[in-house]
Amino acid sequence: MADKVTVTSKNSYGSRVKNSFAKIWWGILLVILSIVWIFKNEQNFIQTKVALSEWAEIVKETVSTEINPELDWFEVHLYWETNSSAEMLKDPVFGVIVDDLKLSRNVQMYQWTEDSEEHCTDNVWWSETCETTYSYSKAWEDYAVNSSNFYESAWHENPTFWEYESQNREKSPIMLWVYTLDSVFVNSLNNYRAVNLSEQEIIVPEKYKVSESVETSENTVEDNNNSYLYGDWENESTINWTKFHVYNDHIYIWDSEWNPQVWDLKITFSSVKTWTISVVWQQVGNSLTSYTVSNWKSIALLENWQVTAESMFIHAQQSNKTMTWIFRGLLLLLMFIWFSMMFEFITTLAKVLPFLSKIVWVWTSIIAFALTLVFGFLAFSISRLAVRPVVWISCLVVAIAWIVILVRARKNKKSDKWIGSAPKDEKDMEIIEA
Repeated sequence: MADKVTVTSKNSYGSRVKNSFAKIWWGILLVILSIVWIFKNEQNFIQTKVALSEWAEIVKETVSTEINPELDWFEVHLYWETNSSAEMLKDPVFGVIVDDLKLSRNVQMYQWTEDSEEHCTDNVWWSETCETTYSYSKAWEDYAVNSSNFYESAWHENPTFWEYESQNREKSPIMLWVYTLDSVFVNSLNNYRAVNLSEQEIIVPEKYKVSESVETSENTVEDNNNSYLYGDWENESTINWTKFHVYNDHIYIWDSEWNPQVWDLKITFSSVKTWTISVVWQQVGNSLTSYTVSNWKSIALLENWQVTAESMFIHAQQSNKTMTWIFRGLLLLLMFIWFSMMFEFITTLAKVLPFLSKIVWVWTSIIAFALTLVFGFLAFSISRLAVRPVVWISCLVVAIAWIVILVRARKNKKSDKWIGSAPKDEKDMEIIEA
């Protein structure tokens, strides 16, 4: 059960006004940054869309069983099963061995974590009382949680170093039959599967072995820990049972997993096996690398299983559109929050009249929302103009041309009306002059 610490603080009206005024400048800076991020997001969307469209028109089909020299420096589509003739991968600490493309050691530590929640109420004379509740709980994390920043750090201390750390190993080179895959492609191979440790000869670190029964030979399961994994208890004295535990899918260090304590470690292993993949990349000799189109955008497509080039480009365009909309929504939300931060100063000033402050808060929120829409969509438009100026200038010219045509047509219509009603003889002129 999580333990909690509640801290109460009081802010005077003057300090509230001062703090809210400082937020104006932070809000302005963050709004400017959000506009820049919107610009970059739209720029990336357009460039990626254009690159994929250009790419789809020039892709060439090839096979992975032989290299066609005529396709050098061309964009090619092919599929096959990955492979590598390099030596098997071995974890240097625990001796896990696999004949796969990649081997990953993932280390988790049971640590303290901190969550905070603040609740403020207004007082007389416009001050406020804030209660901040710090909640502490224990959880398995694969990164070091810095407990020195905790409010209650003395009683919730995490280690500053880890006995064992996560590590990744990979074969080199990794092939697609006769083609060597570029590092960018290799990094995209991430279909990891858990390694069954019951099939491994786990190396037991010296510090977790009973020193009197340890020999100077290899510290392998076969030598001195086979009983621990497979249930033969004849040599159980060779292992410190309370500290080192091996299960089918993980290693547990220290005490009981059913009653974990801070600093306990859980270590798992996973690997990337050979797999059928489809790629759209540039052929350079016997290598496949990323392809750069006319707008200098480099893209590399990879999907599991056998997928046609057309489907890969459709999926890439859909992914590009989806990620762009996600970032659009996120950036507009952040812009609204930062505009609201700027107007907090006005709401704080209105605290002298509690009923007025609520009305001011509603209106400032509406104004912040309106400004978000105006500046957000203006940033979208400007970014499109900057990325594709020819298209936007052409549209602008067409729009101006239509405006000119409409204005001239209206003037000509008025002129024709005047001509149609002009006096036909001297009597009509005399009537008009009279």
